[in-house]
Amino acid sequence: MTAFTPSGLVTQWVVSPFGTVLAVVASVAYAAILVGLHRRGDAVPVLRPITFYLVGIGSLVLATDGGLAAFRDTSFVAAAAQSAVLAAITPVGIALGDPLALARRALGERRATVLDRVVTGRTARIVMFPLLASVVATGLHLALFVTPWLAASVAHPWVRELTYAVLLGSGLLFVLPLLADELVPAWCTAGVRVLIAFGDGLLDAVPGVVVMASPALLGTPVAAYLAARDPLWEQRLGGGAMFGVAEVVGLPLLAATILVWVRSDAREAALVDARLDREEAQRLAAQARLAPGAGQDRPDTTVEVPPGSAEGLRDRPWWETDPRFTRRAP
Repeated sequence: MTAFTPSGLVTQWVVSPFGTVLAVVASVAYAAILVGLHRRGDAVPVLRPITFYLVGIGSLVLATDGGLAAFRDTSFVAAAAQSAVLAAITPVGIALGDPLALARRALGERRATVLDRVVTGRTARIVMFPLLASVVATGLHLALFVTPWLAASVAHPWVRELTYAVLLGSGLLFVLPLLADELVPAWCTAGVRVLIAFGDGLLDAVPGVVVMASPALLGTPVAAYLAARDPLWEQRLGGGAMFGVAEVVGLPLLAATILVWVRSDAREAALVDARLDREEAQRLAAQARLAPGAGQDRPDTTVEVPPGSAEGLRDRPWWETDPRFTRRAP
């Protein structure tokens, strides 16, 4: 095997059972979902499938079958960059494609029951809680380099494939619920998830910083890595690659959670406005029925406004009537 170079990312290829099978199955399943929604006339934003296939599946194939996989056994830099791609870039690309929500729409309310049980059960909510998942994913990523795990993955193909699955799975457990309301508890609002995403951006840098700043070689030595001209320098380059990938992915992820927050707030505001409009219409209709000449011969046409009506609501401060706050009051 020649030395690892940037051009080797697309010129050297291997076959990973895990990566190849997952890429094919995920691509076919997602395409079937899109076709089903299209036949029903249910539109899907074009950026979702583009992001899913280009960023999600594309990075998965590059990391498990491309140059990063081909050179991981001989270059620490390739192994470090590969781990960062599987733990950060691939999960974000897949999650931005919104596969769970699209699958639920394609299945319909009745047939989506099984899917809902799997992803919204109590155990799933605990495992997929973003804060917990972020800590677990960061810990696993760091353990890969400070324990004999990396050396074992180089020596044993089955450990290598399991490593791919663990890195990708832990990343998905964090990213998927971060961008979906139905996968988190009700109190974990969009604003809370923005804070978690900001904290994860800092936490994701820890493995790269530890590897890059270590004054000695980490984990169990790998003969092929030790054959480099300066193994410690290679380790620092690998840590820098991990740090760079984590920070590059952190900004789009934070932006995506902020966008989810904005849309969620807009939906809640629309619901509040609609409720107030209905109550205003009911008040005006009541006044019209009791007005002189409308079939009611009453000397007093004053309408008593109930405390919870729209008239009463508009006379009170907005934070006392907004259900987003009143429903959380004890």
